[in-house]
Amino acid sequence: MNIYLHALREDLRNPLHIILVFLLPIPVLFIPAHPHSFPFGLTLYGMMLFYSAFLLSRPIVEDRMQKIVIRIAASPVSTLQYLASHLLAYVTLLIVQIGIFLMGSLILHGDLVWGRISLFALYISFSIMCIAFTLAWNMLFRSFTISFAVFAGVASLMCLFSGVSMPLFLLPTPIIRYIMFLPTYWLPHGIEALYHGDVGAIAQSHMILLAYAVIFLLLGSKRRL
Repeated sequence: MNIYLHALREDLRNPLHIILVFLLPIPVLFIPAHPHSFPFGLTLYGMMLFYSAFLLSRPIVEDRMQKIVIRIAASPVSTLQYLASHLLAYVTLLIVQIGIFLMGSLILHGDLVWGRISLFALYISFSIMCIAFTLAWNMLFRSFTISFAVFAGVASLMCLFSGVSMPLFLLPTPIIRYIMFLPTYWLPHGIEALYHGDVGAIAQSHMILLAYAVIFLLLGSKRRL
C-alpha cells in the first residue's frame, strides 16, 4: 500500500483522531469577538492545531519505538520517502480540519472575519511548523506517553506566553521582544496583521513559521526518528 495512504488510514482508524479532525475546532468558534480584532477563537484555534499535530504524529513515533524505521532503512523505501509521506498525511488531515473550522467561521461570524484565503494559508504554515516541531520534540523521548505528558505542559506555556491562548494586547509590551522567539507567536502576529491589512507582516509570519519548520525538520529527521 502507498505509504501516504497507509499513514492516513492509521490515523483515521483511531476514533480520537476523527474527533480531532471533525469536531474539536467547533467550540472555539463561539468565543465572541474583541472590538478591535477578529473573534479570539481564530487565535485560540492555534492551540488546537498544535495539540492535533502532536496526536496525529503518534504513528510515526510508535514506528520508531517498535524499530520499524530500522527495517525501513534496509528496504527499497528510503527513510526520506517514509518520513515525507507520513508528514504529508498529517498535514492533509490538518488542512481538512482547517477547512471545517473556516467554514464554521463563515456560518457563525460572516463578515466579522475577512481574508479567509489568507487565514487558510497562515493556518497551513502554522500547521507545517507544528508537525515539524512535534517530530523534533519526539526525538527526545522513547515513550509517547512521557513525551505527551511533558509536551502538554510546554505547549500550554508556549501558547500562553506567545498570544495564542491569551490575546496579545493583554501581554506587557516589554516582553513582546522576547516572545517573538517562540514559533507560536507568529500565528497571532499574522492574524493581527491580517485584521489590520498589513501585507508585509503577514508575509513575515509565513516566512518565519516556515523557517522554524525547516529547522525542526532538520533536527527531527535524523535516522533515530
